[in-house]
Amino acid sequence: MTYDATRKAAGPDPSSAVITGLTTLGWYAVPDLVRPRWGRALAKVGVAAAGVGVGLLATAEGRAAREGLRALTAPEESAAPGAAEQPTGRPAEQHGEQHGDENGTPAPDDEPASQVDPRLAGAAVVGVLGVMTVVAVAGEKWAYRRGEKWRAKGLALPHTRVGLIVGALAAGATLLEPPRAVATGDDGRG
Repeated sequence: MTYDATRKAAGPDPSSAVITGLTTLGWYAVPDLVRPRWGRALAKVGVAAAGVGVGLLATAEGRAAREGLRALTAPEESAAPGAAEQPTGRPAEQHGEQHGDENGTPAPDDEPASQVDPRLAGAAVVGVLGVMTVVAVAGEKWAYRRGEKWRAKGLALPHTRVGLIVGALAAGATLLEPPRAVATGDDGRG
């Protein structure tokens, strides 16, 4: 079987969008249901855990994550081909075997990867995580303040209203996910 024969492009997973939207709604609705701050924190942990748990059970991404975990914890007999060891217990690459054709021309997989300075990569990761954290905290503060303003105006369930808006936006963003390759089970032989 070839990659092209067993995979096809798939659009976004609707169940993922529904779970994302409902989890987001639940997250932002917590202040309407739980008053003490410690209780809200505990409830939000529960909402997040439930969202992740349902996502692992009901979405394509969850199934892929479970399969990946099984592959990591499976016995060595099911290891990927090419990972076979020589009698000494060392991988084949450490025995001086040549890859590529008989003239010593390296195979496309043998070409060295471009090197990136680890300090630069680390700084980029820290920078991106820092920006994401600032944006997330600012968004959380905005959503809570909006809910409190609506509560002061006398609107019923103000934080739930914020959750409906943000949940719809999160579900919509999930539907904007680019197509991904999924296994079809068809070997392409007709």
